[in-house]
Amino acid sequence: MKRQWGLGLLGALGLGFIAVRVNGKLRPKPMPVQIEQFFLTNPLRVSYFGPRDALRLAGNLEGLRVLEIGTGVGVILEEIAKRVGEGGQAFGVDIQSDAIAKTEQRLSQHGLMSRTGLATANALEMPWTDGSMDRVIMVAMLGEIPSSHRVEALKEAGRVLNRDGKLVITEFWPDPHFIPLPKMVRLLRQAGFNIVDVYQKPLLYSISAKKEV
Repeated sequence: MKRQWGLGLLGALGLGFIAVRVNGKLRPKPMPVQIEQFFLTNPLRVSYFGPRDALRLAGNLEGLRVLEIGTGVGVILEEIAKRVGEGGQAFGVDIQSDAIAKTEQRLSQHGLMSRTGLATANALEMPWTDGSMDRVIMVAMLGEIPSSHRVEALKEAGRVLNRDGKLVITEFWPDPHFIPLPKMVRLLRQAGFNIVDVYQKPLLYSISAKKEV
């Protein structure tokens, strides 16, 4: 009886996961802040995939201007702000104002707001000037944008990057909006980027790219 109950529970969880994945593909949209708060700060998740993996290909950020697109509740941006140091600046943008509020609260608690700039805006039209950033970071967010606008979003990321700047994208499965690596490479090339490096481990990858010159 217990075995049947366990199998039924696993089956229900499996069907639920499939439903979330399908919905994420058919109706791309930002993850609700409450769910994101739980997912991004969950100790099990952080132990396997945290800022170290997300920023592995970003290089030394000391003194740089770094933008995270889709900052969510600020878990990655907090680490970026620490890494840029007093001589650098960390910027975050998210389309959800409550996410930006959560990020501001997090950064204020750690005394990092003096080196941080936040904006509530669409990833397709960001409030920064051309070539103003040394790095642009995107963590599990491109799939939240409708597929017809993903290349446009990557081009907008390229617009704010300076000539030697680097775009770093990290994707983590089973995020419902996960984009497989081969597809991500195609999107980046369509947006005018050359691939620089790729880091992979089970269930996640990170890819860095630079604008074609």
